[in-house]
Amino acid sequence: MASIRKRQSMSDVFKGIASGITGIYVFFILTIFPLYTHNKYFDILTARYRLYFWSSIVLCYLLFLLGIIYILLDYQNQSSSPTAIKRFLLAFRIENIKKHIVITDVFFIVMLVSMTISTIFSNFNEESFYGNAGRYQGLECWIIYFLTYFAITRTFKLKKYYLDFALLAGAFACIWGILDFLWLDPFGFFVNVEAVQQGMFASSIGNLNTYTNYTIMIFALAGALFIIEENIYKSLFYCIITLIAASGTIFGFADNAVLGFAGFFIAMPFFVFKNRRMFLRYFIVIDTLLISMYAFKIALKFPHNTYQGSFFIDLVNKPFFAYLFIPFTILIIVLFFVLNKMEPKYVATSNKELHPLDSVLPKQVLYVYVALIALSFVVIIYILLDMNVFKKHVELWQQIPSSNQLVFNDYWGTHRGHNWRIGFTNFTQNFNLFQRLFGYGPDTYLIVSERTFYEEMVSRFGEVYDSAHNEYINYLICEGLIGLIAYLGAFISGLRLGIKQIKNNIYILAPIMAVIVYLVQAFVNIAIPITTPVFFVLFYICVAEHFSNKEIVA
Repeated sequence: MASIRKRQSMSDVFKGIASGITGIYVFFILTIFPLYTHNKYFDILTARYRLYFWSSIVLCYLLFLLGIIYILLDYQNQSSSPTAIKRFLLAFRIENIKKHIVITDVFFIVMLVSMTISTIFSNFNEESFYGNAGRYQGLECWIIYFLTYFAITRTFKLKKYYLDFALLAGAFACIWGILDFLWLDPFGFFVNVEAVQQGMFASSIGNLNTYTNYTIMIFALAGALFIIEENIYKSLFYCIITLIAASGTIFGFADNAVLGFAGFFIAMPFFVFKNRRMFLRYFIVIDTLLISMYAFKIALKFPHNTYQGSFFIDLVNKPFFAYLFIPFTILIIVLFFVLNKMEPKYVATSNKELHPLDSVLPKQVLYVYVALIALSFVVIIYILLDMNVFKKHVELWQQIPSSNQLVFNDYWGTHRGHNWRIGFTNFTQNFNLFQRLFGYGPDTYLIVSERTFYEEMVSRFGEVYDSAHNEYINYLICEGLIGLIAYLGAFISGLRLGIKQIKNNIYILAPIMAVIVYLVQAFVNIAIPITTPVFFVLFYICVAEHFSNKEIVA
């Protein structure tokens, strides 16, 4: 019995060390990694990927070394109970698999196996492995994603300060991006960059689409934490970061951010429209977004600002926009007093005296919201059908900001329509059965498009597409149907695991929302190891919360 207690004590020590190692890695990826550059924008993709690669290798090496040391010490102190190796092997018995493996693990394994098969049988093995014909999202990168997935989900325990420091790093990047928009170039990153290209880059991230897929995650983290935080001083901190992140994202004026914002404001009520305080703060977040847009409208009048062709630019220039902020702010004030005056309703298990705003929100509010969302989707579908098929009220819908984006053709989304048509044509007409299942090879979209539609791309738009600018189409072409299904399955099941843990740790909602907004904006964007590792780590944190609240015994 004493030997068992000693072994358990040693196991706890090693778990603590492993958690500390992983915690340092998570802190590094969320704070240092997004701000790192080597030679400004000139080698940012290569430099950022190598940093991610080697920092992940160090993590895996240290955890592997720690595991070897534990096995040796465990073997030295063995008694009649099973050794660490035997307990590890016992975990793979059919009756024990459910204790150690979740469906997200299975999807990740299937995804990696599928990508390995795709790489082996690709006509471009080297490009498929390294991803050097695209954005370094080849098999090598996915092996790192796979290893760090298991490392983080099995050892990491979320502490809120990880998210706080991530927000500070994100706020710094957003302020930098805002200054770049104003052509102040605080760190001289535009030196030696051609004038026509300077407006395409921002902050420590680079390309504006990539910049906004990072800042929208920071917005989601900050906005979620502001809504759920009870401490007034901490909530003020999160509100300020939310305002900075919203401004940084809007000043990036990339349209993928529109989808990200929509994902946040559509999904968030399902988690927070149960509490009066969180209900009110949800509307305050909308108000911060409006403030950010007004700041953007003012900034557009600054000298040298010749930006155009963005949803945000079209929106703030619409006459009705000037009349949004004041009535919306009045609505929030009215809501505050109404919610305070309503008879408090508390959860039966609550033993402490609560403020009326911390009481339960009537369920009917969520029901009304769901009905409004359903109605909105019906209206949106009708507008899209009318703009593209019926064409009865086209002049009316043209009053909508960026209404040209409602018409789907080759010009849609800065030629994304043409790009996607090429992708689907390749998949349905030019791919054989094996390629449809396993793809052409990880991150080989450029090779596919050049070999099949090079003349059409160049003659029509003077472009060559090295990515589908839609992560899901990109995975379909490069990793095949099996790879895409496994990818979607991993994230859907992983988010489900995280959502189940909200009742144990409400702060897990913040990374959940960051993952959701990334996945939504990915419909018009690309995965790139300048920011995608941040997204993956936030997702791993969601899954890790499941394991941190589950005692696993072999």
